[in-house]
Amino acid sequence: MKISVAFIVYNGANYMRTQLDSILAQTYKVDEIIVVEDASTDNTKEILYSYSKENSELFFIHHNEKNIGSYKSIEKAIKACTGDIIILADHDDYWETHKVASIIRWFEENPKMHGLMSNGLLIDAKGEINSNYFLWDSMCFPYKNISKSEDLKVYINAIENCATGAAMAFRNNLSFLQQPFPVIKYFIHDRWLSINLAENNSLGILDEKLIRYRIHSSQETGGRKDEIEKYIEINKNLFLENIQIETFKELRYILNKIEINLHIQNEIKKLTYKDFNNQKYIDISKNKHSIFLNYGLKKWPILSIIRIIKKCIKPVSSQ
Repeated sequence: MKISVAFIVYNGANYMRTQLDSILAQTYKVDEIIVVEDASTDNTKEILYSYSKENSELFFIHHNEKNIGSYKSIEKAIKACTGDIIILADHDDYWETHKVASIIRWFEENPKMHGLMSNGLLIDAKGEINSNYFLWDSMCFPYKNISKSEDLKVYINAIENCATGAAMAFRNNLSFLQQPFPVIKYFIHDRWLSINLAENNSLGILDEKLIRYRIHSSQETGGRKDEIEKYIEINKNLFLENIQIETFKELRYILNKIEINLHIQNEIKKLTYKDFNNQKYIDISKNKHSIFLNYGLKKWPILSIIRIIKKCIKPVSSQ
């Protein structure tokens, strides 16, 4: 298999070398590294030039004349890839040396699957490992309860996107990759990729820690571990339709999910992309949302939550 890396970067001088070194150090070598540099203002361009000079057969660098953001940059990088498998990479993380080998083995063992999302370790700005939880834990993803690709599809469509772009890989023969990525409020590239990859129950999960995902210390808050564990439990119960929401704060957390998903549904209705069943996506989401709302209306007095529900069900204009 020919392996492409889609790598986007903006002002990545502080961490980029570590990531690029980890890609070059893979036990299973990649065939090309497609870089989209998004008009950086630090010395990112000079660092890329030095790596490209030493590995000219691997690096293909595209410089954006102006900053277009990560969403359109990753689309540009993906469309430039020529490999059989595309692996996404963020500039501030880094890979375990066996990452590519594990991904290739998984695709060989699962020839009918289109994409893969894997787990990872969390590190801080200095590279220290967070021993309290892993990448999927930080996203409140109850992966121990997701045993089938059909389950993963329902979870992504109706509960939350649990696929981090930096931990995704997929085949390069999928028609939706050649379509323009839709610009939708609340949408980032990994959500669009995961919805499409899960469409035919073709997105799999691999509980191997293949990346070290960097979270800056300014993003960490006290009591974070307890909060994460609580919301993992909430998401698990929502997925299993065993709803156990005890506080108004938890209800607001669920209603916020509904607000975002309803807006995305309204926009997805407008899409006419080949091989994308937007009605099926909408039906899955609506079923779960009705369960959440009915539970909330029974447990809490209507007047105390009507304002929040109104906010959630009214159409949200796209930006």
